Amino acid sequence: MKGILTLTLLGAIGAGWYALACWWRPLAHCWCCHGDGRHYNKKGTRFRRCWWCKGTGQRWRMGRRVWNFFRRHTHS
Repeated sequence: MKGILTLTLLGAIGAGWYALACWWRPLAHCWCCHGDGRHYNKKGTRFRRCWWCKGTGQRWRMGRRVWNFFRRHTHS
C-alpha cells in the first residue's frame, strides 16, 4: 500500500512538472532535425528544410497542444 501511494505521489509531481514546463516553455526542439531546422545529406554538405518544423527548429510540446485544444473549444 505504501508503494502505491509513493508511485501516485511521484506521478502527480511529474505531471505537475510537465504542466509547468508546457506553460513556461511551450516550444521544444524539433525531434526530427534536433533543433537545427535542416536535414543534411550523408556527406554533410547540402541541406534542405525540415518538413516537420518547416525550418524553424522548434515544435509545440504535446501538453501545450492539448492545452490549446481545450482552451480553443471551451472559450469559444
